[in-house]
Amino acid sequence: MAFVGKIATIQPMWLKMLAPAVLFCLIAAQSRPANQENRTAPVISVSVNLVKVPISVFDETGNLVSDLRREDFRVWEDQVPQQIRSFGVDSNPVSVVLLLDTSMSGKSELKKIKEAATEFAEALSREDRISIIGFDDEVYRALDWTNEIKKVRKALGKLRPGIRTALYDAMYYAAAEQLGGIEGRKAVILLTDCLNNESRVGFRDASLAVVQSQASLYVVSKTAIVREQAMKERRVRMIADILKRMYGDDEDYVGEFFKKRESEMSELSEKTGGRCFFPKDYNALKNIYTDVARELKSKYYITYVSNQNLQPDSYHRISIEYLESASKIIYRKGYYHQPQLHKAYGSRY
Repeated sequence: MAFVGKIATIQPMWLKMLAPAVLFCLIAAQSRPANQENRTAPVISVSVNLVKVPISVFDETGNLVSDLRREDFRVWEDQVPQQIRSFGVDSNPVSVVLLLDTSMSGKSELKKIKEAATEFAEALSREDRISIIGFDDEVYRALDWTNEIKKVRKALGKLRPGIRTALYDAMYYAAAEQLGGIEGRKAVILLTDCLNNESRVGFRDASLAVVQSQASLYVVSKTAIVREQAMKERRVRMIADILKRMYGDDEDYVGEFFKKRESEMSELSEKTGGRCFFPKDYNALKNIYTDVARELKSKYYITYVSNQNLQPDSYHRISIEYLESASKIIYRKGYYHQPQLHKAYGSRY
């Protein structure tokens, strides 16, 4: 307060000295020629709808094609041709959410899940970030964003087995909450048996959140393993027998149920530019996770500036043609322009 008072005391004196100089500067500024070189140029802002599409091409043997060329691709948005602006291997860091289903996992299975997840984290680059979300009866964040492998190992070591499965809640949380506000390359690696019996959101809201997040979804489905185990359970056999008596046929209702869940996850993963895997046993997890990490680090991208009239929260379909021979092309099939993310349910986490 003493310092402020001192300034207030001397203020009239320096104002008198400064006033003529200020007046001169104001007059000079007003009389400055309009074409003077150092005048301030007007600022013009232009909105550019730049779209970036991750893409992977596989040959007839199922291996990634590593010598892709820009001129071998054609791109359409909403069936309208687009001009490719840039093309190449995307070497930017990636933010990955490891989404792990630990429900109904025995001690030996959980150990293999942790080992596979650890090897995946080790295969990423140092600049990449990873977070871990576990789910069983509830969804819990085991690890927030980090690039330190020690923290990953420690978080994986704390994963616990559960009984029921909040699959759709976990998908929604990973996409809308954990990836919310994250810019750049994003991916969700989901280990699941595709069963859900505890979520408060449905598959539609969960899948919408994943698509709007613009993350590539990779699904490692345990359905091939669980299906065999389920058919050995007395309760499942009883339900199958009841359904057969009700409808009077030999339909494999349990098999059809799993087939539908697999189809849903496969369609969603490919829509986002990811893939779906169906290992026969837990020993195959390591190789799958390693392949996914390798694919993420060698994924190509195509960018174009949309020539469409884009409205907020509007979905636009992308079609890409590869002019050379290939067994499969994986790319993001569309995007939401300025998506309006909504809360599917109240705050829970």
